[in-house]
Amino acid sequence: MAQFTCNVCGDGFDQKSRFERHMATSHPERAPSAADVEKALSGIQYPKTREELVRYASQQVSDKDLMDIINSLPSRVYRDSAEVAIALGEVKQRQGVRSAEEVAKTEAPSTKGGRAAATSSVSAATIAKVLSGTDFPKNKGELRDYAQKHMTEVEVADPQAIMGILDKLPDREYQDMADVEKSVGQVL
Repeated sequence: MAQFTCNVCGDGFDQKSRFERHMATSHPERAPSAADVEKALSGIQYPKTREELVRYASQQVSDKDLMDIINSLPSRVYRDSAEVAIALGEVKQRQGVRSAEEVAKTEAPSTKGGRAAATSSVSAATIAKVLSGTDFPKNKGELRDYAQKHMTEVEVADPQAIMGILDKLPDREYQDMADVEKSVGQVL
């Protein structure tokens, strides 16, 4: 019987170093996402300063990593959750979080990684940037229409890829940006 057993997949290891490598590569810890931040801030009335966002989130969540990322948002006034998601993308970029495109250049893609690499210019943050300022609820068609009109106002690397992702979203009504980002994550 193996001395170290993975509690996620059940694989067993005789050496601690191999077990630790398995955990780091097969089941890495998930960093807080824009959807996690959106959920922590659900119910907040915008516009809000970063300090107000931090104060509100601290009453909603106890996750230290999530609070750290909210604390690291740039100090400014946020008009809506899309602006928060865009700022989160900026923070992750400053912190050196690699994009799917950067990972694809250096690592063999997994099944999900292959899909992400194929749409490397599209991320939840990019979608949030394009949909910034939209009022919810919106159905898929309304999101597409808004993105198409708003795309000329924001700089994005691949507008066609963004529209392609929006086309792949389930045809339903979306309640907020977190709802959209969750569906985008399933499509990517």
